[in-house]
Amino acid sequence: GKGDFNAEGIFQNENGWWKVKGGKVDFNAEGVFQNENGWWYVNGGKVDFSYNGIGQNENGRWYIVNGKVDFSYSGKTANGYIIENGKVVGLE
Repeated sequence: GKGDFNAEGIFQNENGWWKVKGGKVDFNAEGVFQNENGWWYVNGGKVDFSYNGIGQNENGRWYIVNGKVDFSYSGKTANGYIIENGKVVGLE
């Protein structure tokens, strides 16, 4: 098969889920990116399913649980972030 050099997004293979840009894994990618399955925290080009914390993208900062933005969470985090529907809206 041929590679799709226009491919952009989060894609899965037997080694994990990866941030792809220009048809290649972007090993420098870090932050929150989305695909049809949700919004994911990526570090070193790979979705980090063990990450729990705050991630960021061009739309703001987000509450991440097990590598995925938790849009159902509203409340406060232990480190003082105020979260509404998964988005950081302030700091205590």
